[in-house]
Amino acid sequence: MEPSGVSLFPLISSTRLRRVLAASTIAIVAACQSPAATTTPTTPSATGGQPTAGSSTSPTEAPSTGLGGLFHLVGSEPVIPRTTFEDRGAVLPGAIVVDADGTYHAWVVAFGEPAGTQEIHYLTSTDAVAWTETPDDSLAGLSEGFGNPGAFPTSVLETEDGWVMYLVGTLASEQAGWDIWRATAPAPSGPWARSDAPVLTRGGEGSWDAGGLDFPSVIPTDDGFAMFYSGIPSSETNEGAIGMATSADGIAWTKVEAPVAEPGLCGEFDARAVLQPSVLPGPNGLYLIYAGHAGDDASRPGVGFATSTDNGATWACQWPANALNVSEFPNGDGVHTATAFLRGERVALLVEWLSDNGSDVWLAHLGPRQE
Repeated sequence: MEPSGVSLFPLISSTRLRRVLAASTIAIVAACQSPAATTTPTTPSATGGQPTAGSSTSPTEAPSTGLGGLFHLVGSEPVIPRTTFEDRGAVLPGAIVVDADGTYHAWVVAFGEPAGTQEIHYLTSTDAVAWTETPDDSLAGLSEGFGNPGAFPTSVLETEDGWVMYLVGTLASEQAGWDIWRATAPAPSGPWARSDAPVLTRGGEGSWDAGGLDFPSVIPTDDGFAMFYSGIPSSETNEGAIGMATSADGIAWTKVEAPVAEPGLCGEFDARAVLQPSVLPGPNGLYLIYAGHAGDDASRPGVGFATSTDNGATWACQWPANALNVSEFPNGDGVHTATAFLRGERVALLVEWLSDNGSDVWLAHLGPRQE
């Protein structure tokens, strides 16, 4: 079963990937050193507050990719700049989906001052480049009862019964840890109504996801739905892994006990944590695009790329380095978040790029750069 309006697509074959990797061996040896940026911005989890750039007043040099990436920029300007939203200084890509008519729908989160205050905005596009906002007052209600920064949607599906959104939030009474909630609407423009309780909660004390859940990515399956999400063992940790849950109706979920993707999946660049999963259907299985972290808490994530031929139970790395060519971005502090989707027959990314004490959203896709 596939999301409405989404067809299987020729992504990139395993044979071709092996050829690319073989041809890149010399380049890896010659360019394996990756100088760190001169500024290390302090950036909490996407659900933990507004990203803040480093203390330097001048932009830093984009980090080196070493091997080079599979995903390249489309155009030379952000597709959703922070100036789109009045009095907002940072924009995070949340959920994006394409409908049966080929229209792209995106729900992005715009942050302002004081840090932690946010607004969810709904936008549409015919090409994923030029976006138009449609006001939806019901989106504010998704954060009712939550502590800062409120609700953070990361997955939306069009179903036979209407539209379904999966989001992350923490109750104001707790102010620690996040759970996954569900909302429904008759149309993508709303009105949205959130579930009374989370549909997936943190694990028990000592479990791998006891500290909080984040970035749910939900896809239809032959038996219902599968959810992939990131989890952390405690609120103080800098580690993280990707888990999986299944459901017959999208409401009652059963977790797979252990993570399905763990740090080190693609080598050194994601040795500390693998987070922010986006899962898409491919011609021979599933594709996982995720945030790979190495180094200390202040280091910027890279974009990981993996595949599964057993419905997400196990994953195989397809690129042993950052799969996003960050050298094409303007000077800045690096990636904060990224969301994957299908743009025609290409895998594409909405990338939040940190710069000038805030962030904007850029478009990248698999394959050569497109001006």
